[in-house]
Amino acid sequence: MGLRQESSDAQDPVVSKLGKQFSIAIVGGGLAGLSLAIGLVQRGIPVHIYEGATEWTDAGAGLVFAKNSMAAMAKISPDIYRAFAKRSSGQGWESKKTTYMDYRDGSTDGDLITSVICANTGQESVHRTLFAKDLVALLPSGTFHMGKRLTAIDNRPDGGYTLRWADGQSTDADVVFGSDGIKSKCRQLLLGEDSPEAAPKFAKEFAYRGMVPMERAIAVLGEEFARNSMVNIGSDCLTTTYPVEKGTLLNLVACRSIDTWEHEEWVVPSSQEAVRKDFAGCGPVMQKVISMMDKPAMWALFDHPECSTFYKGRFALIGDAAHASTPHQGAGCGQAFEDALVLCSLLEDEHVISTAHVEDALEAYDAIRRPRTLKIVNTSRENGEICMRRGEDVGDDLGKIKATLDQRFHWIWHEDLDQQVDRAKAKMHGISETRQHNETVK
Repeated sequence: MGLRQESSDAQDPVVSKLGKQFSIAIVGGGLAGLSLAIGLVQRGIPVHIYEGATEWTDAGAGLVFAKNSMAAMAKISPDIYRAFAKRSSGQGWESKKTTYMDYRDGSTDGDLITSVICANTGQESVHRTLFAKDLVALLPSGTFHMGKRLTAIDNRPDGGYTLRWADGQSTDADVVFGSDGIKSKCRQLLLGEDSPEAAPKFAKEFAYRGMVPMERAIAVLGEEFARNSMVNIGSDCLTTTYPVEKGTLLNLVACRSIDTWEHEEWVVPSSQEAVRKDFAGCGPVMQKVISMMDKPAMWALFDHPECSTFYKGRFALIGDAAHASTPHQGAGCGQAFEDALVLCSLLEDEHVISTAHVEDALEAYDAIRRPRTLKIVNTSRENGEICMRRGEDVGDDLGKIKATLDQRFHWIWHEDLDQQVDRAKAKMHGISETRQHNETVK
């Protein structure tokens, strides 16, 4: 056991209180990695987490969460949920507190198509970077390392791993979790760099993003449209707006379909003239939204719609590295918290002591989490098509669009998380029993 590092500032500051005979390294310091690390540490399981960036950026800006995501946060750690609640913003009007999102006809002056209701919670949104910084503060000193870009992972004779960093240093760990985002190096190494599943897939759309002070948003959009969450659906395009940072800012997203992405970079500079051209013919509200894009850039949207496995040996993928999604159901980031909840519950289990037990846990994690998360990736693409008025079986029919929007999120939100954890544990125990029986027979 033990996590060896050729780095003077990262010696393991904690020892497992549960007799766990393995060390853990998490590659990637986004919300998936941070929530897993916090959950494990607070259960007495030490970890180190390595982030490739050398400094924080505002990339990604706002994130949306619903009932299942917030419940998962609280079950991983009440501290995570408190950090979220400190910054989160719900609907600005009391009459809309149970509303997830208002969907409006973008070809008009924002005529309401439907208000999608998520009872008891509605929708909450948060500034991604500020939330992540708050989560880092929950970790023990010396366990979060920035400027650690992964270049390779070597297999050790004992079944563990040596992680190679771009700075020339290395780290040994018995268990590795890849949470390094949609462009995941861990995914490439686990699946094979030549695997068609290793690279993210272009989702045939791009987005302009922005964030503006709420006072400006109210002046442009009016109180109702600025203080509450809205999706305006147009022909081959949509805009999404929602408040963040306790309603002091409005997050802006404007998506447009496009068949191919010709640029090498995923984010390329644009201009207000190009934005207006892309959304020409849309109604007044959508025009007002895009008018607030002061320094527009085109963000290509990619996802990971398929993956034959989330793990090999003691090496597993979580969060966007496993199942990056488009933003059209507001569910992608929430799945990172569900991943972390299941993994924390499995690794905390009293039967998980040795590295062999960890492999059983990761097999169970894969069996339970992969089907649900990949379904969310693919149904998010479908919802984007629906909200760009070209969805299969609904097309431009607003009545059919309303009918599908009113019910399509329920299976995501109303997941029984305790039951999901119980199924994962039962799966793990069954795998362990089979393995032990086979070892005895040998």
